[in-house]
Amino acid sequence: MQLMPAKTIGISRQGEIPLLFEDERYLVVHKPAGLLVHKTPIDAYENENLRDILRDHTEGKLDPVHRLDKPTSGVIVFGKDKEAIDNCKRQFEARETAKEYLCLVRGHVHHAGGIAKPLPKGMDGPPRMARTEFEPLFRCELPYAASRYPTARFSMLRCVPHTGRYHQIRLHMRHFRHPIIGDSQHGDKHQNRAFAAYTQVSGLLLHARRFAFTHPDGGALDISAALPARWQRISDATGWGLDAYNQHSVIRTAANEEHP
Repeated sequence: MQLMPAKTIGISRQGEIPLLFEDERYLVVHKPAGLLVHKTPIDAYENENLRDILRDHTEGKLDPVHRLDKPTSGVIVFGKDKEAIDNCKRQFEARETAKEYLCLVRGHVHHAGGIAKPLPKGMDGPPRMARTEFEPLFRCELPYAASRYPTARFSMLRCVPHTGRYHQIRLHMRHFRHPIIGDSQHGDKHQNRAFAAYTQVSGLLLHARRFAFTHPDGGALDISAALPARWQRISDATGWGLDAYNQHSVIRTAANEEHP
């Protein structure tokens, strides 16, 4: 494993864009929260997006191989040629990739578990099976009232989506009655406002921590993105030690090596 201080290869209104990995087939960066991956009619008036910024760094084809919502930070992978892009799409369809997210949710979650609730593949359409596993990492209780209770409880979760539905983790956490803090669409607006006032941290607290897949040239690529700087305020407010999540890492195994 290589721990790395990532080089900045672009600047957006939301902050720097660190390079996590690049070879002839892929470009992997840490997307800041609040930045679109590419132009979309859903947000037609937004004139800034990650793909256009990255075109100043690299020429030729550059297409994302997976989705990442605008308010979500973390690992995003771009393919540089059709074979590289199709390679990842096949692995997604066969559920052979590995993705991990970190999020802050309302309430105390005491046990690991899973949620299996059908969701539409896109913004609409018929529901299809969707499954998310979760594991609690930390819990805390903060000394302010956001409801009828005198204190507010939170948990930090590691989430692993096994399907790729629209807003899957966000919708599954709402269904679980532990909505993600800062989620303006699916969350608890009273808790969101109170948490932001207490910690001075606003916005969706969902981070794409890790993405791993088989490389078309052999071997595997396993990349992790550090938590954004704003999570330090959460660490300060909660007393959680988040140092283990504060560095980027890259594991590139050769064809004859086992992936850890």
